[in-house]
Amino acid sequence: MALRFLLATLLALGGALPVVAQAASVATDVTVRVRAHDAKFIGSGVGGLEVVFENADTGAWLASGQITGGTGDTELLMRTPHKRGERLAPEADTAAYTASLPLAKPTRVRIRVTGPQQMAQPASLSVTTWVVPGRPIEGDGLVLSLPGLIVTADPMPSKGGELPLQATVTLMCGCPLTEGGLWDTADYEVMARVERPDGSVNDVPLSFTGEPNHFAGMLRVKQRGRHAVTIWAHNAGTGNTGATYYTVDVP
Repeated sequence: MALRFLLATLLALGGALPVVAQAASVATDVTVRVRAHDAKFIGSGVGGLEVVFENADTGAWLASGQITGGTGDTELLMRTPHKRGERLAPEADTAAYTASLPLAKPTRVRIRVTGPQQMAQPASLSVTTWVVPGRPIEGDGLVLSLPGLIVTADPMPSKGGELPLQATVTLMCGCPLTEGGLWDTADYEVMARVERPDGSVNDVPLSFTGEPNHFAGMLRVKQRGRHAVTIWAHNAGTGNTGATYYTVDVP
C-alpha cells in the first residue's frame, strides 16, 4: 500500500522515477617518454620500449604500444640549464608514445614500460597516476627516468689457452662512451667475472679499446669445460650500472 501511495503521489506531482544513465567513455590522450638517467631520451636507436596502460584498480588493459623516435637535442638536454616549464622535447621526432585511453571517469592508470628492446635482458619500470577524461597529458607528457647501462657481450672462443673478453657499453639511449667525450670512458669501470667449471672465479678488468663503446681484456684459461662469463659496467658518479652474461666452452 505504501509503495502504491508513493507512486500515485509522484504521478500527481508530475514527477517521474529517476533514470540512471551510464557515463560515456571519452578518448583521452596521454603521452609518455622515457629518458635515460644522465643522458637523453630512449627510442628507436636501441629498439624502442614497450608500453602498456592498464586500470590500476582492476588490471583491465587500456592501451599498449611502443616508444619510438629520436633521442632529442643533445645541447638542450645535456648542456643547457633547464628552467621550470621549458620543454625538454620540443622536436616532433623525439621518442614518445601517445595512447588514447577510453575513460568514463577519473581513473588511476598504471603505465608499465619494458626495454630497451636491444638489451638481452630488458629493464622495466612502472608508474601509477590519475587521468581525468577529456584532460589530456600532452607536450613533453609524462617523462619517466630509466637508470642503467646497455652492456652487450661479444663472445669469442678460447685460443691457445687465452679467452678473449669483449663488450660494448652505452647509456640506455644508446649514447656513446668515448675518451674525453660527453660520456667519458674514464668514468666507467668495466669488468668480466669468469667462473670456471670447478667453481673458482677470476675478475678481469676490461680496458677501453679506442673504438667508441668498446672494451676488451684477456684471461688465461687452463681448465676445460664450460665457463660462465658475466660482464658488468658501472659509473660511480651516477650509479648507472649494467651487465650481461653468457657461457663459453673451452676445449
